[in-house]
Amino acid sequence: SSGINAEWPLRPGIVILIDSTFSQHSMAPLSSWVAMVTVLLLPEAVSGTCKTVNGVHGACKLRLNYFTLAGTHNSGAGAYGLLYWYSGAVAPSCNIRNQDKSITQQLELGIRYFDFDLSYLSSSSGSWWEKGLVLVHCNGVVGCAYSRSLKRALREIDNFMARTPDAVVAIRFKDHPSSARADIRNHLKDEVLSSFTHVQVNPDPNPYLKDAINSNKRVFVYANGGFAPRSPINELRQVETYFGSSASDTCYTVNDILSALQKDKYNRAGNSYYPVQVDWYTTGLCLWDEAGEKEGE
Repeated sequence: SSGINAEWPLRPGIVILIDSTFSQHSMAPLSSWVAMVTVLLLPEAVSGTCKTVNGVHGACKLRLNYFTLAGTHNSGAGAYGLLYWYSGAVAPSCNIRNQDKSITQQLELGIRYFDFDLSYLSSSSGSWWEKGLVLVHCNGVVGCAYSRSLKRALREIDNFMARTPDAVVAIRFKDHPSSARADIRNHLKDEVLSSFTHVQVNPDPNPYLKDAINSNKRVFVYANGGFAPRSPINELRQVETYFGSSASDTCYTVNDILSALQKDKYNRAGNSYYPVQVDWYTTGLCLWDEAGEKEGE
């Protein structure tokens, strides 16, 4: 991760997600930068009394959907190093890993939006495999590669927020193997709530930020409707739009993406917190070996 450039011309109501990712369309190594833009439409809120949110002065007068968050895609895919197939074999980093920073390191870099893919393990085995919800990255061709437990990631977020009282974090649970859907549905709420001891999950999908800060309900969780989310977890209401079917297609600038979103193809104005997500790819080389993370180590 190269960090966040605070001079980017971000607008209210836009969420920018940045990560290092790899092509799922070819087995050839490919590193990319992905920007996802989420736009949510709602009238600006009345000014409150809060001074900072995520270090931004005056932001507490806004609702959540008027505030810009930086995030990572497939946030857990690589946050704990190498991923493994269910067989125990090492998954190839250049096709599976999206991150080379831990969850805490991502937070310290300014990341405040986490996108976690989930599966479920019915039992623990050895020092790696932990019973319960687990972070994964699934490829439709070769299956799912496994990282560590969801609880580990959420506790890192909780500990960071305990020492960062103006932090507001959003978490998205969406992609998963269909075979794990029922187990995710049955365990998601309990695992999320039991993982946060210093902050609370906010049941309001789009509150004024001053209310979130003052009540210490500073975590927002959105889940795939197939998980039948229950309060305080809100149903994910999202349309994903990909500019190009793969990383090798035409590149688009930030202005290109914003121009397309302003046309409001999906009638976002009809729902106060319905986001549109755009994945923006550029190509490069796989540099995991140069970063010191070699297969099998």
